[in-house]
Amino acid sequence: MSNEKKGLEISWLGLDGFLVALYFIVVGIIYYAITTQNDLIVGQILPYGIMITVSLIFINYLSIVFKFSKPQDKKL
Repeated sequence: MSNEKKGLEISWLGLDGFLVALYFIVVGIIYYAITTQNDLIVGQILPYGIMITVSLIFINYLSIVFKFSKPQDKKL
């Protein structure tokens, strides 16, 4: 039981902490761009960045799905 809980712990100095910090950085950039009415960030960088990010996540998802759909070697 204790081994299962260790796998669920959050490592603030690892990837989890990086993602939390990245969230606040992105929110800060978006807030800055909206308050200063910066059209380059709001009109081009954010939409294209979101499109690229979503496309990469979708391609990663498809690669995972295709790995599971490959027929496995059956040993008799």
